[in-house]
Amino acid sequence: MSLILRLWGGSSQWDQQLQANLLSYPYPEVTIQLPVYNEKSVVERLLHAVCEIDYPKNKMQIQVIDDSTDETTAIIAKWVYEYKKKGFDISHLRRGSREGFKAGGLQYGLERAKGEFIAIFDADFLPPPSFLKETLPYFHSPNVGMVQARWGYLNRDTNLLTRCQALFLDGHFLLEQPIRYKYNLFFNFNGTAGVWRKKCIIDSGGWEGDTLTEDLDLSYRAQFKGWKFVYAPRMVVPSELPSPIVAFRTQQHRWAKGAIQTAKKHLFSLLKGSFSTASKIEGFFHLLAHSIHPIVAILVILNAITFFCFPLPKSGAQEFLGFLFSIISLFYLFYLAVIIFLSKKLQLSTLVILPFSMAMSLGMAFANTKSVIDGLFGKNNVFVRTPKNGSCNSQKPIYKIDHSLTLPLIETTFSAIFCIALYQAIQKHFWFSLPTLFMHTLGFGYVGIATLYSIAKMKRG
Repeated sequence: MSLILRLWGGSSQWDQQLQANLLSYPYPEVTIQLPVYNEKSVVERLLHAVCEIDYPKNKMQIQVIDDSTDETTAIIAKWVYEYKKKGFDISHLRRGSREGFKAGGLQYGLERAKGEFIAIFDADFLPPPSFLKETLPYFHSPNVGMVQARWGYLNRDTNLLTRCQALFLDGHFLLEQPIRYKYNLFFNFNGTAGVWRKKCIIDSGGWEGDTLTEDLDLSYRAQFKGWKFVYAPRMVVPSELPSPIVAFRTQQHRWAKGAIQTAKKHLFSLLKGSFSTASKIEGFFHLLAHSIHPIVAILVILNAITFFCFPLPKSGAQEFLGFLFSIISLFYLFYLAVIIFLSKKLQLSTLVILPFSMAMSLGMAFANTKSVIDGLFGKNNVFVRTPKNGSCNSQKPIYKIDHSLTLPLIETTFSAIFCIALYQAIQKHFWFSLPTLFMHTLGFGYVGIATLYSIAKMKRG
């Protein structure tokens, strides 16, 4: 544990330089890019937050890259006009098409950017006033190409779904990213709440829209070129987690499919490159992280077949030990990320979230497997943005999301199958099988039924 604490909280070369650089680093010209597509519920607060950043106006260019097709454009136009009157260098960029989607918009803005550095914020993020002054000093070294801040969550406690998402993202931002940074391994820009050196983006080939994870793609191309990335966990940028489950599924599909596309694009270059063995191993598992989903999906199907078609030993000790190990591992992750790093007290409600998070992740196995298959073989590369509500208490989606009934019906069917298996296990006194069967029933039941309910709710308007 002491090793993990040193990795996250210990002073590094960058941390030691930061305080000195804050006093000596001049104000370079910065371009802030805000890629927006139909975000009427959050774009106004984004503009207010960006214009409250504590930085000289004559050194800060703001680009609102707007591909919207609804009233979002009018909202942007209104506030761009108001802030221009107040002396801000702010422009409303309209491309006329969504070619390249977010990557295309960022590249369009990059070609018109004045700044030496490019800060990027998605529409649902709220950068604090000190953001630029606390991230730009990391660029004191000329080989630093990108600085990534940590995400915070405005609606962490809205419902069980947002609590689970926050828990998993805490594991990423409080453990994975710091360790990758400290050990000089490959890690990625998370698409928002970060700053790039403009020269780094250009040198790496610019933004490309051939994958759904343009951030991961550019990150690897930049690091292949020798650029160094910095992770700044103490700079937290609040954001909004997708609250309706259909929005969450949309986000997960894009992340899984895009990651596999990026793996196809860069895995060979990674393995043949002159990188350390540790970097190659970590990069290999990083790029292929989502390949776990088809494996889990196969195991789920085999679990169902095995239970109904083959006699099981009454002990089931191995199955139970596997379940217990998973729970303990997840609890330890949570303990490190939340109890230690965030200095929060352990609450009873938190203990409920842990097994439910495992169940929800299990319930997404079929959906994420489809995304992986799409990434491997699919050609349809439509970037479907994750709609946000702009209210921490609202669970009603402002934008409707098209979603097929096929996957949630399959998930609900498997929940029913495992529910029957659970009943039979109780009848046959297979006590050690109960936790695993219950997790399958709960996970597929929640994901499937909640999705069907959300779809029906959206159709009713």
